[in-house]
Amino acid sequence: MTILLHNLHLRYLTSFLPIVNVTRQFFKSYSQLVIQLKMNEAIVMHKKGSANFNMSFRYVNPELNVDRQFNFSRQVNEPINNFLDRINKNINAYLLKKAHRRKDRSKMNMEEYLVNNVGNNNIKFVKNHTILDGDLTCESILEDSSNVKFVLFDTEYELKKNVPYITKLELPSSILIDCPTYPTIFEGSNIDKTKSTFNWFKEENNWIHIGEGYLYIPTKSDLGCKLKLSCVPKNDTQCGPLAEIVSNGTVDIVPDEYLFNARHAFTKNKLSGKSFRITSYNILANVYSETSLSKDTLYPYCPHYALSMDYRKLLILKELLGYNSDVICLQEVDGKVYDNDLQMSLNALNYDSVFNYKNEMHEGLAIFYNRERFDKLICNYSVLSHNTNLDQFSSVWSKIQNDKVKQTFLNRNTIIQVIALRSKENPEILIVGNTHLYFKPNADHIRLLQAYSGLIYLNTFVKKMKEEHAECNVSILYCGDFNSVPENGVYQLMTQNYIPEDHGDWRADSKEHVENISIKHDLNLSSACGTPEYTNYTAAFSGCLDYIFYQTDHLEVEQVIPMPSKEELSLYVGLPSIVAPSDHIALCVDLKWSK
Repeated sequence: MTILLHNLHLRYLTSFLPIVNVTRQFFKSYSQLVIQLKMNEAIVMHKKGSANFNMSFRYVNPELNVDRQFNFSRQVNEPINNFLDRINKNINAYLLKKAHRRKDRSKMNMEEYLVNNVGNNNIKFVKNHTILDGDLTCESILEDSSNVKFVLFDTEYELKKNVPYITKLELPSSILIDCPTYPTIFEGSNIDKTKSTFNWFKEENNWIHIGEGYLYIPTKSDLGCKLKLSCVPKNDTQCGPLAEIVSNGTVDIVPDEYLFNARHAFTKNKLSGKSFRITSYNILANVYSETSLSKDTLYPYCPHYALSMDYRKLLILKELLGYNSDVICLQEVDGKVYDNDLQMSLNALNYDSVFNYKNEMHEGLAIFYNRERFDKLICNYSVLSHNTNLDQFSSVWSKIQNDKVKQTFLNRNTIIQVIALRSKENPEILIVGNTHLYFKPNADHIRLLQAYSGLIYLNTFVKKMKEEHAECNVSILYCGDFNSVPENGVYQLMTQNYIPEDHGDWRADSKEHVENISIKHDLNLSSACGTPEYTNYTAAFSGCLDYIFYQTDHLEVEQVIPMPSKEELSLYVGLPSIVAPSDHIALCVDLKWSK
């Protein structure tokens, strides 16, 4: 969103001219989750200390053409006889209902079966070959369930307590060719997703197996087909019942050319040795994109479905995967999008990550790194307004006489996220900082103080790593959406090391002048991608706001991934669009350790 909101009064948005006729809508409608229990297992779920427990089992009787799962939620202190009576009544009611619908001989068979079997003490719990006393509470079943058997008529069930169990599984409402598809919601208990088994199928008369793993990328041959995901949940020691979900919609076509397709031509290969690739990207938080303000005022040129995160997250993942980056810094990351979409999907591709909310906001910052190339040594984050006591910054802070300046700085929820990554191939440590500075246009003075505070915070990690890992070189990467064009003080501070007392940014707000303050640092920093004309492009504002600052005495630039041209950016008026998922453009660069 950056400074767009506050620039609307300066420049009226261009009216929307429909470029593409879009009739498709993305509705959140989901298929039913199906759990397939084994015939000889009864699943018992109980949290220690809880007053309730759940039990599920599958009753199969080929003679009566019955295959039905029964689920019960009962109280721990309930007598076993009460529980057995409830099981008996539920099965009896189901069989009677089924019998009434039949008109052939099987109806007589079922009625005869009911008379001879149901209710005649043929449902029981057995422990060590002895029927459990029905006056005992169900707690006696739970406390030693491994030695308890559940007997239903002629079938003996082994009790499986607290196995991995899926309670909610959903596939995307939008499934596009060449875009990663994965479970957008995956909920359950006692599950290690990384150890679970995933299989994908498509519907063509019958179900055809098409892939394995958490992620599946549909191909042209899947066009028009529904997909089914089958998952066996697992953890270190147990395996739970298989769960299946069928997509509500079918695999659909995609735009002919995404904005990032041409850029991927420069990032087809992964890097190794002394080279690594880094991406920084403000992905436009869902909490902003789907508001009426965004749809009707900020981005009226973008079809509503293309503003939906259900659509945009597919493009975001496709774009990120195509860069083959070793380090990815993201801004405006919704917490749910991180949990349900980015973390698990990228984890399946060997990325580990850290995420932090922007103080009390619903969105925050995320850093992903290739665990095949880096080990995480330490990570942390800090609200910048809480760091006024840091060395260097504290002396600057004490000289600020304007209380309004101090109050504005302290009221901001801006954070900086830091991770120390040790190369597995080289004696090198990267201190990666990720931030998203305050967006208000007349707050250049606040952004200067925030950027300076963040730089000092990063330097505390540099000192710590040098003390603990003297054998390694330690370098800084400072990434993010700085909401500051190159002509402003933030860029000058980073690249020229000094902001004098008379710099114009100190007078950005007429009521918040900062007087007699200069700031400096001794790091040799430069912008890895230079100063592109645009890193943010909308109808109301366009300019360079995003940077990857790097230490020139430790690192050198090997390749800057070319930015889209103005013609490409304006093809759909502005960003986001049906071919670009954010109002920002990702920065991507190949760096190399020079020592």
